[in-house]
Formats: sequence, C-alpha cells, structure tokens
Amino acid sequence: MPSFIKFFAGLAGTIHVLFFVMESILWMNPKVHSRFLVEDLADAEAINVFIMNQGFYNLFLAMGIFAGLTIFRFNKIVGKTLVGYVSSVMLGAAIVLIFTVPAMVTGFIVQGLPPFIVLVYLIRNRNQSDAN
Repeated sequence: MPSFIKFFAGLAGTIHVLFFVMESILWMNPKVHSRFLVEDLADAEAINVFIMNQGFYNLFLAMGIFAGLTIFRFNKIVGKTLVGYVSSVMLGAAIVLIFTVPAMVTGFIVQGLPPFIVLVYLIRNRNQSDAN
C-alpha cells in the first residue's frame, strides 16, 4: 500500500475516533448533538445511551483500521485484508447514513470518502504485490 492510501486509511480511523469522542464523551454538549441534527436537550438525553453505543462502534472500527495498518508492516496480505474489510464497513455505514438521513450529506462525505478512496485503490490493485 502506498503512503497516500495509508494516509486515507489513517484518516478514516481518526475520523471514527473523533465520532467516538463526540458520541460517547461529549454528546450532551449542545454544540455536539446539534451537529447530529438533535437540537433539543431532552431529545439528546433520551437517545444518549444509543448514541454512546454508536460511538463505541465507531471506536472499534477505528481500532480495526489501525490494527490493519500495523499488521500490514508484518503481513501485507492480512493487513490489506483487514484495512479493506473495515473500510467497506465504514463506507457501508456512510451509505446507510445518507439514505436514512439525507440532510447529513457532510457526514456522508466525511465518513465515506476516505474509506472509499482506500477501497478503490485496493480493488484496482488487488493483484499487485506490495513492496512497501
């Protein structure tokens, strides 16, 4: 995997860590939950436990990307497979987001573009050996 693909994979992981922080740690801050189109404090409180759970899913996705990038240094096939799998899950979640909440176009792009770039590269170069 070239450095720019590792960058986009790392970016995808970092974005999902930030989602974890927003959803599982900072959720009750009105500036945070309003970014997710939840304006009312009572509504934010009502869905707090579900959003916290979602935040942990995002953290686990990030951990998968970072594990794949680390493993890639020692086993290129396993590392690329893990990065590709987790990227596909991230992209799938972004697609679900845009179809269920069309107003969250920015979230779709932020969440989906980095793993999409990774997947396009991996699919287009699936038969190439990695020297780096």
